[in-house]
Amino acid sequence: VCSINLAAQAPADHAAIEKTLIAKEEAVNAAFMKGDSAGMKMHIADDARMADMNGFMTVPEMFKQMPTMQIKITEQKLSDFKFVWADANTVVANYTWTGKGTVMGQPAPSPAYSSTVWTKRAGKWVAVYHQETSAAAMPSMAMAMKK
Repeated sequence: VCSINLAAQAPADHAAIEKTLIAKEEAVNAAFMKGDSAGMKMHIADDARMADMNGFMTVPEMFKQMPTMQIKITEQKLSDFKFVWADANTVVANYTWTGKGTVMGQPAPSPAYSSTVWTKRAGKWVAVYHQETSAAAMPSMAMAMKK
């Protein structure tokens, strides 16, 4: 005799999880803005990796560099969240970051397009991979007319 537990097979409440992940992204970004690596570590796996215009980096490498990064972000906003579910325990969050400030004396690129892979480990959602891509400058009308 085979019995099926339909409640155990019911899909997760994606909307509630996505709301939680938006709050986690905002918490990580707020902690970065303050140079607060401890605040970031609460949401990021120890074995996580990241990529930006400077290349690939492990999370321990990033935390080691944070004290020298001269982070001076004065405002930021995360918007346009979209989610891609790989399975019940892994989701990719895509969003647009806009803000003002500097990192290592250089203007923070705004907007930037970001993606974070979140996975559920030991009952907790943690970021395992993050990437950021600076928006490309739009070609000027003069450049477009030369073609």
